[in-house]
Amino acid sequence: MLVVGAIQLSVSACGERDTICACIESGNVLNKKANAILEKGSTEQDREELKKLKADKQKKCAEFERMGGPEMRERMQECK
Repeated sequence: MLVVGAIQLSVSACGERDTICACIESGNVLNKKANAILEKGSTEQDREELKKLKADKQKKCAEFERMGGPEMRERMQECK
């Protein structure tokens, strides 16, 4: 029974790291697109893509919205 608990704990920890890394990556993609739009202007296609990227980021980052800055920076290190 103890082994099963340890396995579940390690799997859930891995899953959380993957989830926070997906959140961070989604934010990075959104930032790159927003910066490109600021530099060159936007088309209707750019605006639609930006909306989709924002929705994706919100979905992936919802569980981390209340996380403090120091904890977020620490967890970001796990993603590199």
